[in-house]
Amino acid sequence: MLSKGKKYSILIVPPENGRVVNKEISHRLLVVCSLFLSFFIIASVYSAIGFLKSTVDKKKMTVLVQENQVLTAKLGDLESTVTLLKGEMSKIVGRDEQIRLVFDLPPIDSDVREVGVGGEFNAEPLVGSELGQRTWLVQTDIEKIRRQIELENASTEELLTLVRGRKDQLDHTPTINPCEGFVTRGFGMHTDPFTGSYQPHNGVDIAAPKGTPVYATANGVVASTAYQSGLGNLIVVNHGNGYSTSYGHLSKIMVAPGHKVNRGELIGLVGSTGYSTGPHLHYEVHQNDRAIDPANYIVKSILSLL
Repeated sequence: MLSKGKKYSILIVPPENGRVVNKEISHRLLVVCSLFLSFFIIASVYSAIGFLKSTVDKKKMTVLVQENQVLTAKLGDLESTVTLLKGEMSKIVGRDEQIRLVFDLPPIDSDVREVGVGGEFNAEPLVGSELGQRTWLVQTDIEKIRRQIELENASTEELLTLVRGRKDQLDHTPTINPCEGFVTRGFGMHTDPFTGSYQPHNGVDIAAPKGTPVYATANGVVASTAYQSGLGNLIVVNHGNGYSTSYGHLSKIMVAPGHKVNRGELIGLVGSTGYSTGPHLHYEVHQNDRAIDPANYIVKSILSLL
């Protein structure tokens, strides 16, 4: 071991013939300089590694931010699509309930229609971020829509089986639009355009150009054709099973009492006879001599399935 007092000589020899310089350095100073040089080298290496790592991390972070922006945009599109699907599913459910009402079939319980999602799938998201929460909600909605589709498929099969077995009753039940046009006044209490009084409106008014074809909405027999002061030229069709339909304000009647009609058969033309503010069809549906809302008896889509 070297003694603490020992010194070392450092000779500095110039490249040309010159005076050689002799420097002495103590053992302690040499150790200190060696430690400092070692520390400097280690620190430089760590700084270089840290700089490289920081550069790589920044590049990774830039890529992650870009990917997150793309995924957020796609998630937004998916959320919009799910919203549209939920709206379409709501329409399908409404048609299903309407068909069941028309054919006096038992409705599907509202709790069953919820098709609840449970179990492991429905667990809260592990990622607590907003993006994670939104993704989980979309997944939950998609799973619910999938189950609703399964339920509606089963319901449709049930309905088709029941309806096909009741084909004759279906043929004599009002189920289509009597004419093309726009509903301007619905069923229920309304203000009379002539008297201004609030009174019941026993049908629906469908605005259409004069001469628009009017069709029988179910098989039946023409019970009467006549002119009435209120409804003008009027056709009443008896469909049996307690159902009858009325078609008012016609410009032309094309059938006679006792004539058998089929669903979709031309029976008259839209007009503005009687108390009328313009060309339209006044359409009523009666069951057991009681006026009912015709809107519940316009389910043309079921006919294409038979």
